[in-house]
Amino acid sequence: MNKNKIEKIKEIMNSEIIVIFEGNPIDSEVVKDILIENGINVSLKNQLMGTIAPWQVSPGGFEPVKVEILSKDKDKALELIKEFKKGSNAH
Repeated sequence: MNKNKIEKIKEIMNSEIIVIFEGNPIDSEVVKDILIENGINVSLKNQLMGTIAPWQVSPGGFEPVKVEILSKDKDKALELIKEFKKGSNAH
């Protein structure tokens, strides 16, 4: 493995996973796609249960799906989400 790959792995291992967006299943999927298209690794938490039984994973079923990223990508992700919110009715 070359030195750049080792440094990249160390950076990822030292980053914590954070929730960057909470929303309904559709908006969360769109945000996920936007982030992936811009080189940010993403996972969705409660994706299935947020669709089937949102009240089981979120009080009142409000914004049940959470978009998670590595903390190192936070600033870039927030800017992209801000642009998404400008162009949609997402909250």
